[in-house]
Amino acid sequence: MNRLCDVKGCRSLPLLGWRPLTERLGRQICEYHWRRHKDEKDSFDLFDEFKFRRSAGIPKPVAKKDVPRCACGGELIPGRRLCTVCATERERQRKRQHYHDKKKSQAEHATTKESTLQCKQCGGPRLTDHIYCSKCAKRRKTVARRQAQSRYWRKQHIC
Repeated sequence: MNRLCDVKGCRSLPLLGWRPLTERLGRQICEYHWRRHKDEKDSFDLFDEFKFRRSAGIPKPVAKKDVPRCACGGELIPGRRLCTVCATERERQRKRQHYHDKKKSQAEHATTKESTLQCKQCGGPRLTDHIYCSKCAKRRKTVARRQAQSRYWRKQHIC
């Protein structure tokens, strides 16, 4: 029962069987090709595809050039990947996601910005109204000014 649609080149599973009154045996077709056959604007025809005879009451559809279609079935504008309906929907989703991501990052940034005050010397956390953390403040009290200002001392003694 693992058959595929009988339309040449189609790899989808058949949804229904189709048999015109002029033929004894019918064919298995998928929903996509059935909808294309029923669409008056589309030039696809199952009679021509399977080389079936037409009865007198069934007119042949007017041949028109094949129009590229979107996944939703809408007509594509040349050079575009999506139809206008899908493109506007995708743009709306993109803007909505950007809004929520920006809002979330602002909330995270605000909480981290308030709570982390940095030490001037080592970059570690410090108390409000202080320039240095407690560890660096103790060290600065015991170190002579000349020694603290030398480049060698600053490079060696960072927390």
